[in-house]
Amino acid sequence: MYVLFIVLSETEYISEVLIKMRQLGIRGATVIESMGSRAFEKDVYNVPVIGNFMKSLDGDAKTNKTIFSVIEREEQVERVMEKIEALLGGDLDQPHKGIMFTLPVKHFRGGELDRHIESRENKKLLNKEFKSEYY
Repeated sequence: MYVLFIVLSETEYISEVLIKMRQLGIRGATVIESMGSRAFEKDVYNVPVIGNFMKSLDGDAKTNKTIFSVIEREEQVERVMEKIEALLGGDLDQPHKGIMFTLPVKHFRGGELDRHIESRENKKLLNKEFKSEYY
C-alpha cells in the first residue's frame, strides 16, 4: 500500500486531476492548501508586517494544492502518476509545475479504501465458508 502525494503549482488543474484519479479507480483523496518553503519565505520575510497582513487578506500569496491518497497497489500508483503527468503537460521537471511522490504505508485504518478492502475480504471468507465438496 502507498500514499501518493501530488503538489499542484498550477492549481487550475485540481478538478481535472481529481476526475482523472476517480476514472482510474482511486476511491478517495484529500486536498489541502499548501505553500512551498521558498514562496513562504519570500512572502513572510520580504514584505513588511502591515503589507504582509494586507497581502494575506487579499489572498495574493502563491499557494499550491496538495492531494494525497492511499492507493492499494503499485501498478495503480504508476498508472495514476503517468496519467496525471500527461494531464499536466507531460514534464514535471519544468519549473512551477509541481511534484508527485509516494511513500509506503505500513498501517492503515478507516476511509473508503479500508471499507473496500474489508468488504472484499469478507466476500472471500463467505465464499470459502459456502464451498463444499457436496455441491
